[in-house]
Amino acid sequence: GVFSLLTSRGCALLLSSPFSAMPLEGLCSQPEARWFYSFYSRVYEQLQPFFTSPEMREAGLELAGVRGAMDVLDVGAGTGTLSLQVLARGVEPARLTLIDQSEPMLSKARAKPQLAHATIVCKDAHVLPFESESFDRVVSSGSIYYFPKPVVALREQMRVVRRGGIVLAMGSLEPKPRLLRLLATTFNRFPAEEDYRAWFQEAGLTDIKTIRVSNPWNSEQYALAICGTRATDVVDVLAAEPSDVEATTTSGFKDTLFYMPMRLARFGIAMGAFAVLGPLQIVNAALGMRRLKANNPAH
Repeated sequence: GVFSLLTSRGCALLLSSPFSAMPLEGLCSQPEARWFYSFYSRVYEQLQPFFTSPEMREAGLELAGVRGAMDVLDVGAGTGTLSLQVLARGVEPARLTLIDQSEPMLSKARAKPQLAHATIVCKDAHVLPFESESFDRVVSSGSIYYFPKPVVALREQMRVVRRGGIVLAMGSLEPKPRLLRLLATTFNRFPAEEDYRAWFQEAGLTDIKTIRVSNPWNSEQYALAICGTRATDVVDVLAAEPSDVEATTTSGFKDTLFYMPMRLARFGIAMGAFAVLGPLQIVNAALGMRRLKANNPAH
């Protein structure tokens, strides 16, 4: 493949570098993620089918038991892709709430007629602007690993879900090839299943369930759907305070002018990694779709 073109010596040098032990995870920060989606929002809906599929999201929603007559919160809702599938399961638009920190992404959601009666909120999801026990389900797809403090975010999601309600997250898993994993974690965080489980457990969620999900055109490239329940005896969950979530990235660059050059440098490196990974994923997906169509013309 593409990576076999790299010499074994070059790979060894990269993998023994400090960055392999301390991944940059360039978008695990609210400001950097906002920068990225300010321009990526323009092509997001055109490129998203090469990265995820309705089948993957549907499997997660089924795991969490999302259905009609529920109040549902979509965290990191973006352009509303997951929300549309929530509606397709019978949830009324007036009982659906979307939250995301990217206004350019949410503007795409607001333009969808199906979401005209949904509540759409632009705010950082670490501190949710909702009353406790407001929802029956809290769902997310492709967002939990962006949060600098995923446990804080999950604890907030547990706070706003009703007792006995379920919190669902869907996200990518770490790539198996080591060099690919190095590039991927330069761009963003790619957790192992054990990391997802640890986040849910530390947040206080119980009855944790997971399934591996994949695109129909690539059954060997997995993501994870994981859900946990707010126990019925958990009466009070303290709301997160802004002080619980400093604007600090995983590499410790605080949101101050002094750190701006370092943040810009890290963002540039992350975008370089995405410039390699993005096209590779698109080509791989396009080839997989072609094979799928050839083997199953009705698909």
